[in-house]
Amino acid sequence: MKKVDQSRFLTSTRRQVLSGMGAGLLAAPFVLSASKAGAADPVVMVTFGGSFADVVQKVIVDPFTKETGIAVTIANGPDLAKAKAQVQTGNLEWDVLDGSGGPLLNAAAEGLFEELDTKIIKTSDLVARATPHCMPFLIYAGGIAYDPKRTMSPAKTFADLWDDQKHPGKIGLRTRVSETLELALLADGVSPANLYPLDVDRAFAALDKVKPRVAKWIDQTPQTISLLTAGEIDYSYTYNGRVATAKKEGLSVDFSTDQALLLTQYYSVLKGSKRREQAMRYIEFACRPDIQANLAKAYASVPVRPGVLETLPDDVRAVLPSPTDPKMVLVKEEFWADKFLQLDRRFKEWLLT
Repeated sequence: MKKVDQSRFLTSTRRQVLSGMGAGLLAAPFVLSASKAGAADPVVMVTFGGSFADVVQKVIVDPFTKETGIAVTIANGPDLAKAKAQVQTGNLEWDVLDGSGGPLLNAAAEGLFEELDTKIIKTSDLVARATPHCMPFLIYAGGIAYDPKRTMSPAKTFADLWDDQKHPGKIGLRTRVSETLELALLADGVSPANLYPLDVDRAFAALDKVKPRVAKWIDQTPQTISLLTAGEIDYSYTYNGRVATAKKEGLSVDFSTDQALLLTQYYSVLKGSKRREQAMRYIEFACRPDIQANLAKAYASVPVRPGVLETLPDDVRAVLPSPTDPKMVLVKEEFWADKFLQLDRRFKEWLLT
């Protein structure tokens, strides 16, 4: 596998955090798990649910608590609107927020997060760029998933997915404008190298073409797998880590590595956290090379520390996205930082028409 080209990542900041995060659509946090040690005053880390939370618990949370004695509780549903309300009222339910994309950068600019403590966290020597308030801890791919038992000649690129003559079937797409506009333009023939700035009108025109085939507009990430494996859709836009976990669980699902969006996930500490130092220590631990290697093995993610990718077993590297592949697209979070709210509103209105 080709070595990660760090320079391509240094101009970027991700997955756009769920449009649901920007719009405040997710439900109130639901506690998934908690470590026993120090349970009287745990760090509360809010993240995405399902199999991803299980991986984070096993690969990051449990080893961190074992080493430090600091308990961490995982909550489900990283909603930026809810986080903002917590910070404004001073009634913090969360300490660490797992997020991404333009909405996250906007939230940081509004003063929602603490500055990263560089005495604890090494914010240099990264594959993806850290901002003063957001620390990358995972790089992953968004692309096409399908059931190989049901779909013998699957769509492998977004242009394939739009071709209902060669690749018929029901599609599941996300209810988030970010990522969706990118994949629509790629499906319409825009080259990855010329994708940004996005031609928004062309993207919506491309979505008009595929809309009749979209059987499900998916809000919750775990449904990108469950709807596919239940046979309600034939193709799902989802994430390589979700697919890797589903395959380990024995589900019939596969992921196309021919084309994908490369996305970065970040940790931030909410402003005013009473467990600020413990939260910073958790983030530092999550980004250690050995933890990054274990995360890559468990969730098919590209490590954020350079050099770790090359140490992984060949079978793990074979299923990881290659940032040097010209068919891949590194999502430019800076494009979304100023435009997310406006385009998300337009997208939500388009969904209702």
